Amino acid sequence: MKTLRYAWRFLIRSKSYTAINIIGLALSLACTIILVRYIHRELLVNTHCTDAENVYIPLRDIDGNVFPGSVGADSGADTIYFQPEAIKERSNFITFCNDNVTIDEKPYAVQVLVADTAFFHFFNYPLKGKRMVAPEEALITRKFAKRVFGEKNPIGQIMEYSGGKHLTICGILDEPACKSSLTFDVVVNLNLKTRREWSRMYVELLRFMPGVDMNAINASSNVYRQTSQGFRIRYNFIPVSQLYWNKELAASGDDPEIWHYSSRSHILILTAVCLLLLLAGILNFINIYLVFMLRRSKEYGVKKVFGVQGHTLFMQLWTENALMISIALLLAWFFIEIFSGYANRLLDSDIPYTTFDWQLSLAVWVLLPLITTIYPFIKYNYLPPIISIRSIGGSRQSVATRTVFLFIQYSITLLLIILSLYFSSHLHFLQDTPPGFRTKGILYANLVPLSKTWYLESDEQKKKHWQDAQSIEQKLEECPFIEQWFRGEPSHCGILGAGGAGTSTLINDKDVKQNMMLMWVPLDFLKFYELQMKDNVLPDKIEGRNKYLVVMNEAAMKTFGYTKRDEAFIRGEKALWISMGMDGNIVEGGTSLMPVEAVIEDYYTGHLTAGKKPLVFMVSPSGGGSQYQIACKPGKEKELISYLKKARQEIFNTEEFDHHWLEEDVQALYREDRRVSTVFTFFSAISIFISVLGLFGLSLFDIRQRYREIAIRKVNGAQLRNLYSILFRKYIWVIGGATLLTVPLSYYLIYIYTKDFVVKAPVSISIYVIAILIVAGISLGTLLWQVNKATRINPAKIMKTE
Repeated sequence: MKTLRYAWRFLIRSKSYTAINIIGLALSLACTIILVRYIHRELLVNTHCTDAENVYIPLRDIDGNVFPGSVGADSGADTIYFQPEAIKERSNFITFCNDNVTIDEKPYAVQVLVADTAFFHFFNYPLKGKRMVAPEEALITRKFAKRVFGEKNPIGQIMEYSGGKHLTICGILDEPACKSSLTFDVVVNLNLKTRREWSRMYVELLRFMPGVDMNAINASSNVYRQTSQGFRIRYNFIPVSQLYWNKELAASGDDPEIWHYSSRSHILILTAVCLLLLLAGILNFINIYLVFMLRRSKEYGVKKVFGVQGHTLFMQLWTENALMISIALLLAWFFIEIFSGYANRLLDSDIPYTTFDWQLSLAVWVLLPLITTIYPFIKYNYLPPIISIRSIGGSRQSVATRTVFLFIQYSITLLLIILSLYFSSHLHFLQDTPPGFRTKGILYANLVPLSKTWYLESDEQKKKHWQDAQSIEQKLEECPFIEQWFRGEPSHCGILGAGGAGTSTLINDKDVKQNMMLMWVPLDFLKFYELQMKDNVLPDKIEGRNKYLVVMNEAAMKTFGYTKRDEAFIRGEKALWISMGMDGNIVEGGTSLMPVEAVIEDYYTGHLTAGKKPLVFMVSPSGGGSQYQIACKPGKEKELISYLKKARQEIFNTEEFDHHWLEEDVQALYREDRRVSTVFTFFSAISIFISVLGLFGLSLFDIRQRYREIAIRKVNGAQLRNLYSILFRKYIWVIGGATLLTVPLSYYLIYIYTKDFVVKAPVSISIYVIAILIVAGISLGTLLWQVNKATRINPAKIMKTE
């Protein structure tokens, strides 16, 4: 208790330095804790899966098209890659993005998970009500329940789905404690129909028996084999714990409303920022603490002469550090609470409070005082008493130590600023570069509530859907805010290739094979998105229900070695489409050479850094599906949405419908780039502030130590410019040294980050100039106030008091 009172008295006596130290450390800790909490949540994605490291999902690769799939008994693959007895437990499920259900005669767009009951043996969700057992039972999420029923209890309510099937809501699923890469609104029992009635291949969850060699299985399965249908296929079994980080699935962009992915590089970047900020804060803390410790060096020397032991000195230093860090930690959590909303928007994640928060705080409180105490303890415990008694802070070693710490702080700050400026310029470069197609005013609207299993409906239900579609299309024709529209799912004929294309092996007339992106689009597609024709134009109408015209972009022409359109012919290595002939026989289309009808200019099919890729379009007379792609007249976006809501109310008795703008999809491509740029910019500003606080504290001490020197120089005729030169010299050298270190280091880090980019923003010398000017301007401005104060002192007064 005596040690605690002594430590508190000393901190109060040095209140200026204590306040600077605590505020700087609190800001550093607040930023570090925010980032650590986010990183921790990202690393725990899918931990609601029991034994996620040993539960596997097969990734099915068909001619380069990768998606979660199955190797169950229906595909006959068990005997190829593993024996049936190798499986301990399995589950099957299907996901339907933007599906529809009807409740109280109102349709709702939903994300549907169709799963067997074994699914919940693999994933743990808090449940209110009872588990889904009967085929006619369904589960809904808490979020969807609130959206539809408000505060009313939905359990026992009836929901219509898939061809008039009436499902009873038997339970409500709460969000799992962790983040999940698979989200949904409704869970339907897979046994509602036999599996062959579902329109999509199901995904498997496999729990293998202990001792099964997954490396051996992947070595065998991850090799292409030719199937009887003419395509190549291979499998890669990945644990659920790695699903969120899979690059191939993230690149495919399938069902983004349900399946979510992220990048490990993003986590590495945030981890680096976190460590740099923490290091800057700790160095700043130790540096300023050493400054006001130097004022007690004589005291420690005297105590050592009288026999003070090392553990007593350590406890005193640790107590002072623990007090300041405790206050800084409380202040840091205050900052976190105040700015939590902004931090969540910054990181695009809502981070709840968990037990990890107090565990993290406890770790900081225990470890940080030890870290910050070690250097001062070593310095004063092993310093001879005579040296401590003689010097009060002007030793060369003390000055050198503080200068080194300040140099590291400035290097970190400069590095963060340079990187933030580059990431910001790179983001603007990505967003300002025209993608090569129209993005303004393009709306994707799910206007007709059509179930994904519509083909199972009765003829009467199909007729009603057709009539509803006709009514909607009549409304679209009459709308004064629409320039053009066509019917087509963006997932099948969207302008962004990542979500609207698959890869196929195509062969030209010289038998050259190329695996490239193939998109199936309606005739209106090219005009709708204002794609620029380079050679020839398409007819206004395509005759024939199953007739397709081939269009290539310039990159595809170059890939096949063509320079003239009329010389270009391609066919599929296997059937590109299958249709029913007039005689009732199955016709396999696309196996014969087809002429290239037109060539368009290249455009960016996804993220700009991937470059412009070869594209082949199969153009059909018209599109289909429940969604409409609508070109809105400029400035009429709000009026269009209001018009469509009114039309939906008239036809379907509800204003709600799922919709999004193409501009939002394009911006979503650069979500990670935007987050990186914003994070670096924000935390660079914090780092500058921390460095300025440190510089203020150090310069306050250094300049006051030289008051007598300044007074003597003024008596001997020194001019203000001479004093400025003397007092600024050390700090200019520190900034210059930090610049020499960070310029090549930052250039190398930018090179590492962008080395795989096909298109990237150039590294301009201006970002280095701006960064140096920011640091030098703020730092020298901070110094100028104190130097001015020192140079205007009365020499006579200083000579008397110093």
